Parts: sequence; structure tokens; C-alpha cells
Amino acid sequence: MKRVTGFTLMEMMVVLAIVAILATIAIPPVVSATAKEQVNESLDLLKRLAPAVELYQLQNGELPANNEEAGLPPPTKLLGNYIDRIELEDGAFHLHFGNKAVSMLKDKVISVRAIVVTGSPASPMSWVCAYSGIPEGMFSPAQNLSTVPQKFLPLRCRDKVIPEKT
Repeated sequence: MKRVTGFTLMEMMVVLAIVAILATIAIPPVVSATAKEQVNESLDLLKRLAPAVELYQLQNGELPANNEEAGLPPPTKLLGNYIDRIELEDGAFHLHFGNKAVSMLKDKVISVRAIVVTGSPASPMSWVCAYSGIPEGMFSPAQNLSTVPQKFLPLRCRDKVIPEKT
């Protein structure tokens, strides 16, 4: 008599179930790390755009209202790997995620707002990102339109007072 060796259907189903469980545990951290990387890369786009806003504020004593006023290309011409447009509104950059962004970032926005010293337009300006608070003695006329969940943002963009709500 010949003995048949191999796996039974039940053994194969158990192995597949274990692999599926392990995959569901491992995939979210990978996707979350990818989203964080995409946010960081997108924020780097502002390094070249921010000086135009700073120069406008220095010359005019106020923040530019839009891309055109700051001498920047139209929003739809400011693109990145994960950003499909960057709008400047009252001194705030609003980065709109699209293009190759992971599904958790698609159609989300992150705002980076210019802040100035209250009553002193000649003082140096600074920037706050997303949910980060504005320091005492400074203000921003722009709204924070951020919709990106805080867990995908760098620490400098998170609200340090209110716990994250996801």
C-alpha cells in the first residue's frame, strides 16, 4: 500500500487564516508610516514658497491674500507627488492631497499659517503648521483648514493640549 503525503484542505485553510491575521496586523503600521512620509515630503514643498510670502509681508506690512498677490503660480500649477494644488489664502498655505497620496490622505488638507507679532509688522514672521497653537503675542489672520488626522502629522503640527480624536 502506498502512503499519500501532503496537506489536507483543513490544514491549508488554517495556514491561510493565520497568514491573513498576521497581514492585517502588519499592514496598518506600514500604511501609517507611508502617510507620515508623504506629509513630510509635501511640507518640504513650502521651503521654496514661504520666502515669497515673507518678502511680501516685509515690503507691504501685511500678508498676501492669494497666490497671485504673492507672485506665486496659480494653485493648480503648484504640484507635488502627493499634492494636487497649493492655495495661498491670507498668508496661509493650504496643501490639498491628491495625486499619488495614500487613500487616508486623499482629499485632505494641511494648512501652514504665517504668524506675525501683534502690532509689529516689522518684526520677523514665523509659521505654524496644522493644529499647532499660536504663541502668545502673535497672531494669524488665516484659518486652519487642516483635515489630515493628527496621527499622520509631524509633532510640530500637532495640538499638544487636546488629545487626538480619531
